[in-house]
Amino acid sequence: MSMLAERGIEAQWNYYKDGKSWLCKAQYKKKTVLWLSVWDDCFKLSFYFTEKTRGGIDTLGIDTTIKEAFRLQKTMGKLTPLILVVRDGTLLNDLKQIMEYKMRCK
Repeated sequence: MSMLAERGIEAQWNYYKDGKSWLCKAQYKKKTVLWLSVWDDCFKLSFYFTEKTRGGIDTLGIDTTIKEAFRLQKTMGKLTPLILVVRDGTLLNDLKQIMEYKMRCK
């Protein structure tokens, strides 16, 4: 949460009855940067990219397994999800890069 606040990203927690769970929508200005959900053994971060912005993921210096999983994701409507499952601190650098890229996207 401090990583979000340091970048001026506002976190809004809401309980969704349909999924019977809490979700955090993280916004920078009016742009949704990511969705965060907390699980027993991890937390999941979901980023959504358009056809125009999805190509930028390949240019980031992130783990190739993340890039490959993103390439294999099916597009839902006009958006393609990039989902990170975080169990420890090993993905934090990749998370920062993806988050900052998403903030720059138009």
